[in-house]
Amino acid sequence: MKRNAATCMLLGGFAVALLLAGCGGGGGGSTVGEAPGVPPAGPVTVLTWDPPATFSDNEPVDPYRDIDHYEVYAREDANFANSDLPVMVIPAMTSVDSTRAPSTGAIKKGRKPNSEFILENLNPYISNVKRQYVSLKAVGVDGQKSAFMPPVAWDRT
Repeated sequence: MKRNAATCMLLGGFAVALLLAGCGGGGGGSTVGEAPGVPPAGPVTVLTWDPPATFSDNEPVDPYRDIDHYEVYAREDANFANSDLPVMVIPAMTSVDSTRAPSTGAIKKGRKPNSEFILENLNPYISNVKRQYVSLKAVGVDGQKSAFMPPVAWDRT
């Protein structure tokens, strides 16, 4: 009987915690210390891609062994050139949070190929022009670079 009462109290405590966690924010009024007109950290723009599947000679690419990193390029026009310098470098692999990550599918030994990037991370490194064009290059472990991916227009808010 005591165990049943303790379980009910524990579940009731979780319910109250969930209700309280859902409260706050969302009110129409302004609070002290809050800057008026500042948008929430809300929506972000995510660039996603698939790792290259083949080299230029049509040999298959193993993203776990063959790709070292990606270079991110940003310009105010879509005319990327090999003389452009990358704005940021992204590692080819990302860690998976689980210490017991399976070594099957797209995850091997707690790592998986990186395939997305939040474009707002570029803001400190690029001009304030509203429209930017973004492209990537894959860089192999041997230092060779792929061609530019087709540019993507990014309208910043």
